[in-house]
Amino acid sequence: MFNLTQSSNNFRYSDTIKDFAACLYILGGKQLYDFVRLNLPGAIPCMTTIIDLINKSNTNLAEGEFKFQSLQQFNSGFGFCSEDTTGVLRKIEYDSSTNSFIGFSTPVVDGIPSQRHFQASTFNDLQTIFNTNEIARLLNVHMFQSIPEKDYPMNIPKPFLLSAYGVDNKFTTMDVLRRWMFIFESCLNVGIRIVGFSTGKFH
Repeated sequence: MFNLTQSSNNFRYSDTIKDFAACLYILGGKQLYDFVRLNLPGAIPCMTTIIDLINKSNTNLAEGEFKFQSLQQFNSGFGFCSEDTTGVLRKIEYDSSTNSFIGFSTPVVDGIPSQRHFQASTFNDLQTIFNTNEIARLLNVHMFQSIPEKDYPMNIPKPFLLSAYGVDNKFTTMDVLRRWMFIFESCLNVGIRIVGFSTGKFH
């Protein structure tokens, strides 16, 4: 209501509104965000502002990256990890923050996904990447669930997205075990103990 009496250059938004707007953009996408903003003038910030807020929040996730350092602010020191795959629409996108193409099946070395594997400095490099790599049909997701220190019904920690990357579902049991050992040891390095792992059915 305050913004309705101001020019568009003087619109101001509380932190609560900014958080809501960021959630709306992330969950609903660009078209939904534009629709709400155009039909409720002054209610939510412009898209450029929201994208800047998201970029400055240090919550961006690069394909194949494990965000172990970010775990420290979301956990109690103990937790469970889970791993599962889900089907995705097959498409390739360019990630300007890492100068990489994402959407291909990420190569896995000793169970660990290769970060920023699909980078191209020339058109021929890009053509080679497209001709020699499969577009991922599945997304492999790793989640972390912290265990609350006190048994309060309202004190349930939120799950944390640890990593995500495209896969072709071609891996071995040893790949999974090596990956879990890597996660376990990396979490110990930041003061977090994993007390259990779970995964969906795999072949």
